[in-house]
Amino acid sequence: MTSISSNRFRRTLAVIDGLTDAGGILSALCLLGILFLIGAEIFSRNLLSYSLHFSWDLAGYLMGGCFLLGCASAMKGGSHVRVTALIEALPGSMLRVMELASCLVGLVICAFLTWALAEMAWLSGLRGSTAATSFRVPLVWPQSVLALGAALMTLQCLGQLLRLTRGEALSGGAGLE
Repeated sequence: MTSISSNRFRRTLAVIDGLTDAGGILSALCLLGILFLIGAEIFSRNLLSYSLHFSWDLAGYLMGGCFLLGCASAMKGGSHVRVTALIEALPGSMLRVMELASCLVGLVICAFLTWALAEMAWLSGLRGSTAATSFRVPLVWPQSVLALGAALMTLQCLGQLLRLTRGEALSGGAGLE
């Protein structure tokens, strides 16, 4: 028989984790895109004596997408770096308060980042802003990907907070603390 506390927020956490996993897949695809773009640039420059003028711009956008789309997945899996010196020194009740406070602060920061990136993308879309390079990428697209990644991180911060309120421990990766 499962306890009531383990069922609390089960559906919400399932949705958050599903979206987080999708963000992780998109992050991996961004990394794969960087590999192909830079590989094509190296091939083109060295064998064809021609530079693909768009490859570095797009690789930069993909790197931003890779980073932010993968942040939520890293948090879910415990891959984020945590400073454990204070955590190890605190008694259990203080540790719980510290983790809850940390999750709340992280949630607020991520929510603000999401709002700022979404507003930036929205304004770029309204203004029709494009990159100042020869490729002229409409900035609304890469900025929207960044906002999506920040939103996923915000959701995962909420998920971590919900897990703590259920009495679960946060994920921690060995050797990353």
